[in-house]
Amino acid sequence: MVGFWSYWVLQCKWIYLGNGDGMPYFRWTGVDIVGATKRGKQAAYCRQELSDQLFVRGIALLQCTSVYTPSFLWPISAQAKSDVFRHIATLLKAGILLPEVLEIAAQQSNNPFLYDWLFSISSDIKSGVPFAVALDKHKNSVDPIVKIMLVAGHDSGRLIHASENASSYYKTHHFFTKNIRSVLAMPLLTLLFFIGISSFIFIFIIPRFAQMFSSLDHTLPVITQYMICISDFIRSWSMVILVGIVAVIVACLWHYFRHDGKKVGSILLMNMPFVGTFICQHQYGQVLYALSLLIASGIPVVPALEGLINCIDNVVIKKRFNDLLDQLLAGRMLSDAMVTSSFFLPEACALARIGEKSGTLAQSLESAAHTYSDTMQQSMQRFVFFLQPIVIMFLGLLITALIFAVYLPIMQLSHAL
Repeated sequence: MVGFWSYWVLQCKWIYLGNGDGMPYFRWTGVDIVGATKRGKQAAYCRQELSDQLFVRGIALLQCTSVYTPSFLWPISAQAKSDVFRHIATLLKAGILLPEVLEIAAQQSNNPFLYDWLFSISSDIKSGVPFAVALDKHKNSVDPIVKIMLVAGHDSGRLIHASENASSYYKTHHFFTKNIRSVLAMPLLTLLFFIGISSFIFIFIIPRFAQMFSSLDHTLPVITQYMICISDFIRSWSMVILVGIVAVIVACLWHYFRHDGKKVGSILLMNMPFVGTFICQHQYGQVLYALSLLIASGIPVVPALEGLINCIDNVVIKKRFNDLLDQLLAGRMLSDAMVTSSFFLPEACALARIGEKSGTLAQSLESAAHTYSDTMQQSMQRFVFFLQPIVIMFLGLLITALIFAVYLPIMQLSHAL
């Protein structure tokens, strides 16, 4: 039990802020130039830095206390990362040195974890730590693809361009997630409505009728008996035990597929109807878009593809891109290797060929990535078009069965009288 709670605390990352070792976050009280009291929360590494930040806003610090904050309450969204990298690119264009740029970006962020990430990298660079090593200390904050872009841009003197590409990458990721949520919102709400209505009926409605029918000396119809048995099971401890067993099994399978059974999990996902298609389209689009950004950042095709392959979790798709890389290493052009691989869309292969001939491979691969994104969105809309009516139909069938289960005994009793 102690080990479980220790693991949970580590997972939640409860860190005491303001003690010099943890995340920088304070609750403060101050006054403005007209004497009005102001209160709030602010990220800062010490009281003096907090006072300086508030002074710039025209507020004099009176008192402050360091506070606890869990990481899950302060997620760093893709939109926030996109804004940060765009801001970094703007400051770099103004001629400000990278450590100062990171400090300015940190001070303008109200997220304590984003503040700590930027400020730590700035401090490491000032201490002489290489840029790549400083990024490695925050692996969970930066995507591996973005890290490759930033390191390559820093080493080649094109960090501004790399920061703009990182901002574009996170912006695309944000819009993709937003579109997926908007597409799946209605069927998920319909499914939750179905589960809620079904649970209410079996927990509250059926037991009332079961008590009424039990007082009658009459044999109930089969459908009514089934409904009463289902209601009794849902309201019993057996249901709780079943849910617990299912939760344990799901957790074990999740752990297995994430570690030892990663290959088995990838194969199962790829063979699932609709899901396998969505995963392929999403992964191909992501890789092509990241490849276009890396090429635009000055990285050759082969090293860029090698770095991207290490970022792919799906074993099946990773093998496909490894085969593509082998063809490139053998001296083939990217477009020819894509055609030979036979798992790319014809439009993507044609765009890659045009990009190679015109010297605009990065732009062509970006267009190919958008093609995959549009194709996936259309496929998902078709999937939702069929899924939502099916859920509504099941809900209608359940309500119809409940009506028959309730009214058949009443009708039989009226005929008997």
